[in-house]
Amino acid sequence: MNKLAQFLKSGFKSLKRERYYALLNILGLGLGIFCFLLTSLYVKDELTHDKWHKNAENIYMPQQIFESEQGSMMLMPSFAIGQGWVDEIPAVRDYVNISSEKHRDYIINESEFKTKQLVFTTGALFRIFDFSLALGNPEKALSEPDAMVISHEIARKHFKGENPLGEYIEVKGIGTYKVTGVLNPIPSNSHLQFEFLVPIDFTKDPYTGLENNWQFGSGYHYLLIDEGSDMEKLSDETLAMLEKHTGNKQAMPFRFNKFSELYMSGSAMRTGDSMFGGRKKYVVIFSIIGALMLLVASFNYINLTTSRSFARAKDFAIRKVIGASKARLIAIQLGETFFIALLGLVIALIALELTLPSINELIGKNLSLQIQRDPSVLFLPASVLVLVMLLSGLYPALIGSRFNLSASLKGKSPNSRGTVIRKALIVIQFTICTGVLASALIIRFQANHMINMDLGYNTKNIISIEMRRSGLYDKMQTFKNEVQRSAIVEGIASGPIPTSGGAMIINIGEEDKVQQFFGYSAADKNFINIADLQIVAGNSFANVDESALANGVIINEAACELLDLSPEEAISTKIPDSEMEIVGVIKNYHTSSTKSKIGPQIISYDEDQLSNVLIRYKAGDQDKVVAHAEAVLAELGYTEQLKYNVIENHFENAFKREEALISIFDGLTIMLISVAGLGLFALAVFESQIREKELCIRKVLGANSLTLLRNLNMRFVLLIGLALIISIPITQYLIGSWLDAFPYRIDSTANYFILAGGVVMVLAIVMLSIQGVNSVRKNPAEVLRSE
Repeated sequence: MNKLAQFLKSGFKSLKRERYYALLNILGLGLGIFCFLLTSLYVKDELTHDKWHKNAENIYMPQQIFESEQGSMMLMPSFAIGQGWVDEIPAVRDYVNISSEKHRDYIINESEFKTKQLVFTTGALFRIFDFSLALGNPEKALSEPDAMVISHEIARKHFKGENPLGEYIEVKGIGTYKVTGVLNPIPSNSHLQFEFLVPIDFTKDPYTGLENNWQFGSGYHYLLIDEGSDMEKLSDETLAMLEKHTGNKQAMPFRFNKFSELYMSGSAMRTGDSMFGGRKKYVVIFSIIGALMLLVASFNYINLTTSRSFARAKDFAIRKVIGASKARLIAIQLGETFFIALLGLVIALIALELTLPSINELIGKNLSLQIQRDPSVLFLPASVLVLVMLLSGLYPALIGSRFNLSASLKGKSPNSRGTVIRKALIVIQFTICTGVLASALIIRFQANHMINMDLGYNTKNIISIEMRRSGLYDKMQTFKNEVQRSAIVEGIASGPIPTSGGAMIINIGEEDKVQQFFGYSAADKNFINIADLQIVAGNSFANVDESALANGVIINEAACELLDLSPEEAISTKIPDSEMEIVGVIKNYHTSSTKSKIGPQIISYDEDQLSNVLIRYKAGDQDKVVAHAEAVLAELGYTEQLKYNVIENHFENAFKREEALISIFDGLTIMLISVAGLGLFALAVFESQIREKELCIRKVLGANSLTLLRNLNMRFVLLIGLALIISIPITQYLIGSWLDAFPYRIDSTANYFILAGGVVMVLAIVMLSIQGVNSVRKNPAEVLRSE
């Protein structure tokens, strides 16, 4: 206890003696620890995703994959194959089918709510996975057709502590279900999340008629397989089983993806709101961010501490005189570092608790420091405290313990053998700062480049109404005729904007045919005109003879390129292995966000395949045209609220990740430059105090203030210049891999490096000048009096 009291007393004395520098140290380390803890929570959450199930390493999700140069397509395994695996292949112990998440409206006590996570499945879910029930029997909870299991959150939201078992919930469009179970809270690091579980019903979509179907399927199969099974053998056995039941030889092999690796491999095939979840590159990015921030903060502490060491030289000398060993002096310095790091950790934890809700919303995660949810979280702050103490305190402690006893007691400044190390730390800090600032600028301008790109068609003043999903398909033509009567409607059509329809596989080549993906969708005669698409060769459907419309198609330039035809050569040419004849070629346009490359498109004139209605209206009349469309639908007997898509705004959400990255790098840049600026300031203070007498002698000999400032700070400017030179190739290499993922990217990054370097240099010069002016203004008589 005496040693602890001495340690606390020494720490408080250090804070009291140098309040200003202690505050800078605490704030600097607090920022570094805050960023490190935050990124550590993110990385831990990502790397432990789905691995908490005891069977995680033996659960597999099968996929049948078709791959081509244009990408890959996952085919849903047929539904009947699930039970076939269990019955006919010994290595498969159990299976479960889980549907994709459904957006549904549900009613409780006559109040209507919405859910994004209604899932169809079976009771095998509880045998294969470690999802458990707080209420109900997992073996029977989904055994009845009208049974329903609800999440812990839904139970708490709607039943407020009451037992919900036996209560009824109506799901619009499906039926009424009785609550038979309540799930325990599902850990946030699970890509399988549910609010409602209902039994698979072969009389209802999306499973209608699939019970014994070996051709088509719905949902995702998860298999529990014997440990050590041969996956290639399992794939061969699966193909043989399919051929046995369908009579058709299977050309596409099965891939069995390990469940514990689905999330990080990007094969989970689930929807979700995680902005940076399930992507290895973001685990690497945020790991680097956390490590860099902690390094910069630690380097800053080293510079601040060593720059003040000469002021404490007599303190160390006196301790040596009264018998303190070198180890004792090192322990004292490490103790003070630990004390300051502890206060920085407290500030970081408080800041983390206050900001985590906003950060979770920004990155789409559910990170938490709640120890009761995950006791291992306690290891993070404890380990970071020890790490910071060793990283930040060891070097200053060694420097302090090596001061010359005689020179220190005579009032001489300690030697500056550590100058090279301190300057190296400044170079590293500003290399990092420049790189992060340049990266922030590049991310910002790349996002703006993609957002502002021309989509290839006129997006202004068009809304799209999906008719098939709204149950209005049979009234589409009547609806279009009635809407067209209004004077505020400039035109009406159907066609593949803002997104395309389906896809088809076409064999390309004369001898060695290669299967390729083509986008495939339908449009009417007015589509080209309404979308304001540019005809490169041939005609639009409106200008083609009726006799040619049955098999006539329009393709884009990307399709021409893949077919190895010029636009002019393509006209009147048939699509390989089909009766489709090309009647027109249009300029490429985007049917997905500009983050994806424009693919080959085939547009047919097939009124039976039309699914949407596009309404072009006069500028400023959007509300009027929506009201008009609602009135027409009401006359046709449609009572639901009209759901429509504003074409101009359709891809706004596609760039949320880039916008979030911009916010993250903006905050990181501010923190890094602030902390590194403190380190630069500390080194400037140290150098000016060591060279104080030299500057005064120069001043007596006639040097003006500008000359003294240049003499004092030029070496720092050169150090920062060196940091800029080092930063450029490293940052270009790292950010270049991020940029390469985009098919449409900014032309050059040179301007952003110049801008980032200029900003860093100006800020550094301003900071150096503030300290330098104070040094050169000192009265030489007062400084030299002690000589």
